[in-house]
Amino acid sequence: MVAQPGPLTNLRATDTVVLYPTFGHPVDGGRAWRVMVRGAVYEPGEVKLRQKLMIRMLQRVMQVPRHALETEIFLNRIQDFTWITERGRRLAVRVGTKVYRLQRATRRNGHFAGVVRIREAELESLREAGHCQDDWLRYQVVTLDGDQRELTGRARLLPHGGLSVISDIDDTVRHSQVGCRRSLLANTFLREFSTVSGIVDLYRTWEAQGAVFHYVSSSPWQLYRPLIELWQQEGIPDGTFHLRLFRLRDHMLRRLLLLRSGKGAVIRSLLDHLPNRRFVLVGDSGEHDPEIYGAMARKYRDLVEAIFIRQIPSKPLDAARCRRAFKNLPESSWRLFDEPEELRDALPRMELVGGSR
Repeated sequence: MVAQPGPLTNLRATDTVVLYPTFGHPVDGGRAWRVMVRGAVYEPGEVKLRQKLMIRMLQRVMQVPRHALETEIFLNRIQDFTWITERGRRLAVRVGTKVYRLQRATRRNGHFAGVVRIREAELESLREAGHCQDDWLRYQVVTLDGDQRELTGRARLLPHGGLSVISDIDDTVRHSQVGCRRSLLANTFLREFSTVSGIVDLYRTWEAQGAVFHYVSSSPWQLYRPLIELWQQEGIPDGTFHLRLFRLRDHMLRRLLLLRSGKGAVIRSLLDHLPNRRFVLVGDSGEHDPEIYGAMARKYRDLVEAIFIRQIPSKPLDAARCRRAFKNLPESSWRLFDEPEELRDALPRMELVGGSR
């Protein structure tokens, strides 16, 4: 992608732009970087009949009184599900002093995605100017004249080599209770988010040892903002986020948050884009993480170093399921755990193995 003249954007001052943390990786033999840009455009508006029906159905499923849906937590959580998604918005981003127009406009669900190519020589100048710190490249969305907002996005620059942790979110980092529909919805819309005991300390330890993080979930993108607030409040290591695309009209509400799919495609994309890194996959036994991770490890044997599965008491991984999920994988390549503390010393051993290749 190159800088282009002419009208760069039709983004309105009333539009809300959410930018998701992405990543960049070397291309052209290290002479350039391919940086991904992703986000969504919404516009606040009145709650329409479809959204009202969704809220009523949520109330019935969660079996809560009407006043429970009038709390600040619920109104904040439901907001991104009810706002109007903006189709056809053209966006451009500024990286340093250079402007890049994204090739595709926002889709019907308001989401956009694009790629920016930055030469290595340019990146050095960006580092010197403070636009890239701790390997996080910052860019800004171009707005129309008179719109003074600073809409800043970030992309983690991942060099060849190194260790990436691909982590599930629900019941691995955040208490969700995915196995119970009523509890899952209540934990999502009615209660403060909370983390699994010990996971933050574990991930901080791994971060200090050089690991970078990619957070993957089947939860909808509409939960990104409350999730990132949890990450900031609890000091969870920064990382890229990969959630599921969802529009209200795409699925019946009864399947909202219960259609647990899409992780495999995201993980494959990460492994395909970063073939020179090593990966650790962390999930839990409550969903299909063992089966998805096992399939990834079989397909990408040279990339996946280890699989760690947290045992959920209500749905533990038994011996038969282990045999199916991790078929044809060495027993040393996967491990079940009850408490994150059990994995505190796991990464140094893997780094040693990785370094002996």
